[in-house]
Amino acid sequence: MSKRIVIFRPGIVANKSAFEAMLEIYRYLQNHFNWEFVIIKDEEDDFFDPDFMIVNIPKISWATFPRSPFPINFIMFQKKVLKNLKGFDWILSSDPTIYKQGLLAAYASKILNIPLIYDASLTVPGVKMGFIGKINNRISKWALKQAKIIWITVPKVAERFKEIGLFNNDTSQKFIVMGHPVNTTIFKPSEYSSEREEIVILCVSRFVVEKGIQYIISALKPLIKKHPNVKLKLVGGGEAKAFLERIIKENQLEENVEFIGNVPHKDLVNIYQNADIFINHPISVMEWEEFFGVSNIEAMSCGLPIVTSTCGGISYVLRENDIAEIVNERDIVGITNSLEKLINDRNYYNILRENGRKYVQENYDLKVIAEKYKKCIDEQT
Repeated sequence: MSKRIVIFRPGIVANKSAFEAMLEIYRYLQNHFNWEFVIIKDEEDDFFDPDFMIVNIPKISWATFPRSPFPINFIMFQKKVLKNLKGFDWILSSDPTIYKQGLLAAYASKILNIPLIYDASLTVPGVKMGFIGKINNRISKWALKQAKIIWITVPKVAERFKEIGLFNNDTSQKFIVMGHPVNTTIFKPSEYSSEREEIVILCVSRFVVEKGIQYIISALKPLIKKHPNVKLKLVGGGEAKAFLERIIKENQLEENVEFIGNVPHKDLVNIYQNADIFINHPISVMEWEEFFGVSNIEAMSCGLPIVTSTCGGISYVLRENDIAEIVNERDIVGITNSLEKLINDRNYYNILRENGRKYVQENYDLKVIAEKYKKCIDEQT
């Protein structure tokens, strides 16, 4: 039976974000099962996708009182929010412990008597305790009661809910580990063998300090002494670029590091296919750690052996032997050793290439994730 699902994310939907990975699930369900997904966004949100109906609403219609699920302008809320939510089988919104939009979705769900789904990916507490934290938790607890399903990317997300006092007998049955999908028919190894002399190490990441690119660059210097033909290509952009450029200059690595900049998601396949090794090294900071690591599984799907860190949810996402090189956070020597092992041991290199792609196909292929998504919703209907 087909379903009509409205995605309520005004103010928190954008291209070039993790949301695009989830869109692949919705696109698959539209194309294969005739489900319909409609996205409600703020009229100023920078987002577009021709495969989905998009409804723009003004901020005044979804603005709420501080730490409250109640709209500031109830008339506009009725005209622009409730009117657009009516008639759907499900409302899908964002983690109410983080986003006020999730709280408002719970209020709308209760008024309209439409079942509610949340998706959540944050793995660190993110909520300050004390008086305000207790108020936030009480409101979040009410919102979570309205939900039938809470999608999470890795089990550590559920542990966060426990840390802030929101994991109990009622909520525990609602958590479902889903993960992000990869279309392995698109993200696949190149059909052509490489004849380049360079050893291309690829990193696709935001340029922020918590992504740990500074440690990758530092690990490069001893590697290049033995392998001067190594080239690190950095795809992305962000506030830490000047910081990274300084480290490159201080280590005299200008000839071995190339900044490529941001590229459209659809163009990443070709970039992965023209690399030899993929690397990223996220690190835990006070209010952030890696939730999932989509670029890791995209690279693995393209047949690249990867070197990554133990940060956040990565240890769960990559939970089998001989599929990836995983080093401790900030372990520069470990990064260098892992890269050198992949360069020197061709047999091991090929084992990771083959095992990694097979692992992604079995666990994170778009069809696998989308049909799990469908099954879970069908069971709740």
